Amino acid sequence: MTSSEDSSVSKDFDAKAKEEALKIESEQWDTSKPEDAQPNDIPIIDLEPYFASGEESELNTVAEQLRVACEETGFLSIVGHQIDKSVLDDTFEQIRHFHNLPIESKNKILMDRADWPVGGMGYLPFKNRKLPARDTGNLNEAFIVKCDDVLGMDDNQWPIDSSLPEFRSKIEHYAKEMESLGKRMLPIYARALGMESHFFDEAFTNPLYRLRMTHYPAAKADASDAFGIAPHVDTSFFTILAQDSPGLTVYSERRNVWVNAPMVDGGFIVNTGELLKHWSNDRFLSTRHFANNNTSSESRYSIPFFFNANPHYVMSCIPSCCSDENPAKYPPISYAQSQGVVQGE
Repeated sequence: MTSSEDSSVSKDFDAKAKEEALKIESEQWDTSKPEDAQPNDIPIIDLEPYFASGEESELNTVAEQLRVACEETGFLSIVGHQIDKSVLDDTFEQIRHFHNLPIESKNKILMDRADWPVGGMGYLPFKNRKLPARDTGNLNEAFIVKCDDVLGMDDNQWPIDSSLPEFRSKIEHYAKEMESLGKRMLPIYARALGMESHFFDEAFTNPLYRLRMTHYPAAKADASDAFGIAPHVDTSFFTILAQDSPGLTVYSERRNVWVNAPMVDGGFIVNTGELLKHWSNDRFLSTRHFANNNTSSESRYSIPFFFNANPHYVMSCIPSCCSDENPAKYPPISYAQSQGVVQGE
């Protein structure tokens, strides 16, 4: 797998036009009648046998399970991921503390404020119209951290230590755990696509990732036209989602119906994004989904980790996914060039 500079990429791709097309398409989706998920709507994959042994046979077994899930559903749950429950518990605890801060404290680290040099990081207020961009406000608030080949944790905005003394250390630790998990899953994705297990290594030496810590306050039940996060598809390679209670609805490509995703004890939900969909020449699905308007009496929290290739790594169609009979549908492109398309949950 070879890389090249961004300047060599086709000029035909228009990131802003792509974002607008996805927005218009999503507004046409009928989300009014979701059903409870059936057992096979979101497959559960156990990573433990492969992670514990590293054996080729175990890699092939889990890769085949992943291939079926990514080709037929686009969403799956993973267990046996080796992330200790205490790490997840600590992270949720810190996120609750952050969102309980006075609004004046959170507004001091607003995303995209004029006096902070880097956009897309910091506090995103309730009823925001970003991530994904929509004409009506998403009924959530979030704190977002991002890193890549240039940006590190010191470049992000953080609440002052005196208000949350353990917040930064716990969030940094969780981000490192998620980055490690994402990299450990890459051989499975490579093998699922019929490639050597190390195929993606070069593309993820310095991955771009976003960690979003989202709070869905209790909202009015009569807000029928509102979403916690509006319907969208992710732009990531894949997304690893932790949540403290149900609230995600996904589209079942198998049954052509929206389904309410169940919680899996000790598991994460993983979904393919547009980056991997394009890279695999539409072989792997990028599945539409949304977060429900939280009409319970309790707050809900979720932590999606958006995992992407090195921002300037130019991705040409994966060789196993194109041929003379099935030519590449998309021009080679880097993630940095597709930044006009933004992410949701």
